[in-house]
Formats: sequence, structure tokens, C-alpha cells
Amino acid sequence: MSGRTRLVPLGTNGYFPSGGRQTMSFLLERDGALLLLDAGTGVARLGEPPVAARLARAARLDVVLTHYHVDHVVGLAYLPGVARHCTVTIHAPAPPLVEGAPEALGRLLAPPFFPHPLGEWPMPTEVVPYSGSALEIGPFRLRARAQRHPGGSVGLRVDDALAYVTDTSVDPETELFVAGVDLLLHEAWLTNEEAEREDAARSGHSAVGPVADLARRAGVGRLALVHHRPGRDGVALAALRAEAELRSGLPVLPLVEGEAVDVG
Repeated sequence: MSGRTRLVPLGTNGYFPSGGRQTMSFLLERDGALLLLDAGTGVARLGEPPVAARLARAARLDVVLTHYHVDHVVGLAYLPGVARHCTVTIHAPAPPLVEGAPEALGRLLAPPFFPHPLGEWPMPTEVVPYSGSALEIGPFRLRARAQRHPGGSVGLRVDDALAYVTDTSVDPETELFVAGVDLLLHEAWLTNEEAEREDAARSGHSAVGPVADLARRAGVGRLALVHHRPGRDGVALAALRAEAELRSGLPVLPLVEGEAVDVG
């Protein structure tokens, strides 16, 4: 790893004090290169200070999608507005990692759902499929693995700095995949009480207690809970973090929209 990696949360699928909600996107920055993990409505924050200043300095923007559910791809529609000065490459998962295919983006980002097809965007834009376990994107070296989720999803590991695990039920194989990373971003859609009432494995989502146990066993440095169920306010999210911290014995970060975190 050649330089410092910074993580900028653009949407954690949770409450934030300024009001409203935005779905998940996380911007990684290293040596001037930018890599966006997923493209929820949080992509809109690329047009807001101070995040916009980071994008203004970049000649290209890479986006890695974990799957094609709408809350993870709808933010691509913001890119012609916020990244028109960049060359944009969208790295889109393909079988066997997921059941969907990159062609789905061409159907979504076209009339009648969007006014301008990808081929007519104001900046050079390319969709590049990925189906293997390794990706090299600029200075970032990523590993990918298929996860348990309806339609499939992809877990991502960026060097030893970061692992991004969302839209999946807790999986013992994830422990090996994320072992030793500095920061684990793992979804916590369910409380433990909700998981007792619902079939977490069937929904393809995780409960906070098993996530905390996984993080502890994997020996990660820090944990951050993401992809929260709608309806949780700041108090509820703070309670989830406290529970995860007590159970895992690890620092559980309160991610703040737009504020960078050093990782690695």
C-alpha cells in the first residue's frame, strides 16, 4: 500500500443530525485516486462541500458495485451532475458472484427511468464487468467474494485496510475474508430482538450481536455498523454501537457523513 487511505462516508443508510436519510456509498481516497464503494443516494454528497473539493481534484472516478438492488445503484444517476469533469468507470459484478448482470444498469439508466442513456452522458463512462476474486483499480487492490443474499451480493476487501460487508446474513466464511483488517464495515440491519422474530438468513441480512461476535473472532481493528433498517434514529443507532462495542470488545466507530476516517 503506497499511501494513506481515507474513507469518507456518503451514506450509511442511517439517521444523521442534519435530517433525512441517504443510502449507502463510501468514498475511498488514496494518492489522489478515488474509489466509490456502491452508489446509493449518498452519491449526491459528492456535490456538497467539503466532499466536492476531493472530487474536483480528480481526473477519474471509479465505482465498484456490490449488487444491483436499487438502494445500491440509484445514486449513479447523480454522476452526470457531480462528476462530469471525470472519466467514470463503473465496475459491475457478474455471475457467478451475483445473479444479475451489468446489462441491468443500461436498462435502469435509460428512458423512461432516466432521461439520458449511459452512452449519452456528458463524460466518458464505461461499465466494466468483474466476476473473479481479485480487482486492481488504480492504487487499490481488492478481493471479492460472493455472499448470501437474495440475488447475490459481493463482499469487498481493500488490502489490509478495509472490508466492506453489506447485504448478507452473518457467514462464518466472512471471518476468514475480513481477518485482520483495520476497519470492518458490516451491515447491521436487525437488532437481536428483531432477528428472533424474523428469519435473518431468509432476508439476507444480519443482526448486531452476531456481527459483533464475527468482528471479535476475525481480529479486526475497528468495526463500523452500516446499512441500518429505516426508522432508527440517532439514539437507536448509538444503542446498537454500544451493544456491539460491549459484545466485541472493539472500538465501534460512529461514522459521520462527509467526515474522513484514516484506515490501514
